[in-house]
Amino acid sequence: MSYKARVFRVFIASPSDVLLEREITRNVLEQWNSINSEREKIVLVPIGWETNAAPEMGRPAQDYINMDILDTCDVVIGIFWTRAGTPTRNAASGSIEEILRESPKRRITMLYFSNKPIPPSRVDTDQTLELIKFKNKVKKLSYYDVFEDEKDLESKLYRHIQVKVNEGKFRPMWDSDIIAASENDEELANQINNHFPLVAENVLKKIIYQEHSDAVWNAITKKLIKSPSHMCDALIFLAQIGACNNLVFRNGCVELAQKSQPDFCTFLDDLKSINRYEFEKLYNSELLQDDEFKKYLKRIIKRDQKVEQEDD
Repeated sequence: MSYKARVFRVFIASPSDVLLEREITRNVLEQWNSINSEREKIVLVPIGWETNAAPEMGRPAQDYINMDILDTCDVVIGIFWTRAGTPTRNAASGSIEEILRESPKRRITMLYFSNKPIPPSRVDTDQTLELIKFKNKVKKLSYYDVFEDEKDLESKLYRHIQVKVNEGKFRPMWDSDIIAASENDEELANQINNHFPLVAENVLKKIIYQEHSDAVWNAITKKLIKSPSHMCDALIFLAQIGACNNLVFRNGCVELAQKSQPDFCTFLDDLKSINRYEFEKLYNSELLQDDEFKKYLKRIIKRDQKVEQEDD
């Protein structure tokens, strides 16, 4: 029986010494699809230059791969062992350039390094040095994993893909689909409750100027507070458009302060330059429990008051 699903393109980035690992990655994606795609309404399609590129004159090969293949992908899986790869004009290798390249469509990058023994015949000092440099660089920027052999990579990849699905990095429905499929506020609230925080944030932005019951706004608040960073983004959005009377803003401030004082402090720090009235209300409320941060804000308020008096 056919079913509707959302397709995500998964680019596999790696040098030539991990051809077997590339094939394993493709097999893992196919295995995940066969078991989970109908239930999750998600299909993961493996993409690589060797299967998706075609000859074209007029620009360097890496530029073609970047712009016409890589930038159309939602996910990048990077795998390294003994080599960094072939240098390009922009990076130590094409694979490294693909990993570090920013793209508005990309959702996540999953990076793996092999810990398999290296035969002496495979040792290339220059490649080893470049790989160490890259590893040290990404160590400061991200969380990567190490696998011991092909079986370990297979197991970890499958599990990590499911983790990312559970985290909401792959959303099976468009926000407009969620709204359109809801005939009333009760159904919309249920849809929000059954999906991930990012869905709630995006639905909020689509319906903010509409009339909805408290059940909808409470469902959005309840879902967003599971991810304080998403809640911060939503509260700032509401402040920017002057929707501070919305129930999500009112209840969201309380929920955020109770859930995470560090995130609440970050939110207040951003709010002070967007809506001074709401900022001072929250600053003077009992929600702010961080004494050190309160002293910091107090100094800023006094400084601003002094500047205003001098201007007068």
